[in-house]
Amino acid sequence: MTEKVSRRLDSVDLDILYLGWQREAVEALQRLGARVTCVVSSSDRVKPAEEGFEGTLAVARDHTHTEDVLGALAHLGLAPDGFWTACSEDEFAIVTAAVLSNLGCERVTSVSGALSLRDKAFQKRLVRQAGIPTAECARFPDLGAVAEAVRSGEVGTPFVIKPPAGAGSQHTRVVRDGEAVKDEDVRDGRAGAGALDAFAREVGTATGPWLVERFVRGEELHIDGVVRDGAVLLVSVSRYLHNVVEVHQGSLIASATLDEDAERELVDGAVRQTERVLAALGHADGVFHLEAFHDDGALTFSECAGRIGGGMILEAVRGKHGTDLYDEWAAAVLDVPSPVAQSVREPLKDSFGWANLAAPPGRIRSLPSREAIEARPGVVQGQLWAEPGDVIGDMRQGSHLLVAKALVRAPSEATARTQLASVNAWFADALQMEPGSDDA
Repeated sequence: MTEKVSRRLDSVDLDILYLGWQREAVEALQRLGARVTCVVSSSDRVKPAEEGFEGTLAVARDHTHTEDVLGALAHLGLAPDGFWTACSEDEFAIVTAAVLSNLGCERVTSVSGALSLRDKAFQKRLVRQAGIPTAECARFPDLGAVAEAVRSGEVGTPFVIKPPAGAGSQHTRVVRDGEAVKDEDVRDGRAGAGALDAFAREVGTATGPWLVERFVRGEELHIDGVVRDGAVLLVSVSRYLHNVVEVHQGSLIASATLDEDAERELVDGAVRQTERVLAALGHADGVFHLEAFHDDGALTFSECAGRIGGGMILEAVRGKHGTDLYDEWAAAVLDVPSPVAQSVREPLKDSFGWANLAAPPGRIRSLPSREAIEARPGVVQGQLWAEPGDVIGDMRQGSHLLVAKALVRAPSEATARTQLASVNAWFADALQMEPGSDDA
């Protein structure tokens, strides 16, 4: 994705423009000696100072919008050509950062390469052209066009509908067999009956466009790691407990790393597909989070992001491989040698798994402490992301929604999965919501 310049041996005296606020990413850049200027959305303007950032801060209406970022910089007398490069670990700002890097930065990022890591239709076209199995898909301007395509037989069920550049399974649904579209709904300009009609009510004013993909059966894997100069240096393969889209039915979002010796053929196949996908997308330097479906020995590509995966993937990779993906991301941004390339540690045989612990809608009366989570069998780290008094919405709307997290370490993937299910059940029982919160 990045257009190469001469390899730098250090990062002294580099001015870096960072879009958004992610403390770990900014601190990783700073550890390598970079001077970081952050552009944040107005809604996040107090967070950097609260978390110890003392660098230059520009406030924009929206840090993912090029015009807003340029205006925020101009207010401080700054412009992109005053920085060595522009970057972001925020998925929604990756393309904007690439655009800005092309406005005079020394290190330029390919806009097309950045787009290939965001737009799922463009991404799947590149992957399909490289001969890698992936779901057939089509882009539609609105839900009425989707309904008409279903009615005419152009699109058959089951299929998945989603935004072309979404994240966290937000506004993503599976439309299954038997959920028909009525002719009168199409004529009246409505989305249709069944799942599409419910989907239209859910997304409300979201206007599209929409990506429709053929539904792919199988268990969902995620592959995370590091690529530098086109060579994949680190790969960690994990299996979700439930496919991510099932969050909308209330399923637990969790995964555990595979037993590499026991599933050597699957792991090797995932590594080979990852190498081919990254080459097809032109993602030669950075970190990646790739998802694929495994069914009866076959792997089908799902999607790939040029960022660190959510949940506790960062912590699971660190535990399994001893690698900090933020350090790897920052090293790639600054074009300095990869830390993992200099590491001699072998991955541990144990499985590391994580879970996003959710809550039902309502106001939290009490929830288990971090220490209580860490006292559960197998748990090596807990995190709290909410506190008593917080009002919780419907966490089935996206895989990123949670109130706590748990990381487990176990001698096998099977044991890790059992421990994750156990800590989730315990947490749900221990969580106390205000009476009537299920109706909130």
